[in-house]
Amino acid sequence: MSKTEDKVIIKIELSRGEYEALKAISRREGYNLVSEYVKSVVKKALGERGEKVEGLSVKELSEAIGKRIERIVSDLMNPYTGKIDDISRKISDIITILESISQEKEKTAKTIVREAKKPITAIERLKSQGVVFSEDVQWMKSPEKFFEKLKKEGAIVLEYGGERIAIDPDLWESFREEVQSISIRDVDEASTLIESFLGESAGKLFRKLAKIGLLLYDEDNGVWVLRVQDIGPTSG
Repeated sequence: MSKTEDKVIIKIELSRGEYEALKAISRREGYNLVSEYVKSVVKKALGERGEKVEGLSVKELSEAIGKRIERIVSDLMNPYTGKIDDISRKISDIITILESISQEKEKTAKTIVREAKKPITAIERLKSQGVVFSEDVQWMKSPEKFFEKLKKEGAIVLEYGGERIAIDPDLWESFREEVQSISIRDVDEASTLIESFLGESAGKLFRKLAKIGLLLYDEDNGVWVLRVQDIGPTSG
């Protein structure tokens, strides 16, 4: 009868990531089982070192092989674990960025909803439009109350022959300055020039004031004169 060779079972503990990486290496080297690949590595390592296993106890042989396997596996795994750690860090950074973007979007959405629910005052609407004429609010039940409200909130309100005009105070100041600098007599040309400086509402205001007689051209001095120069942001 032939002598049966003693068998030794070696147990190696790896993380899930290390095992998956080792499995990939095993398949790349043509092994279906990780254990078969590890066995081949061990045999190759023992063969390269030329170690003599005769005379060693089972415990000594097990410890020697175990240490050798740990070094080999560690050498194999280092490049892969480094990449895995790098990928994990990048994924963590991406998650942090996405969470930050999500929080900013949520904050912006809440701000938009809050602003949308906030009622717009009459003076705020006037500031965005620049000028409001009587014909613009004919659809209201009480246009006169609307103009009174604007006046109380600081708007310039001109009244002439049943015509009411509400003007944003800032626009009115700029308008008066520009009017004094215009020497063109033609109303359309002058209003177009004003419009190029202060916007469409200012051009419309120029034509309206000229039409109802609150803006006249001084032939002697060659300038436009407002008949409401005493009206300012703090008076009416």
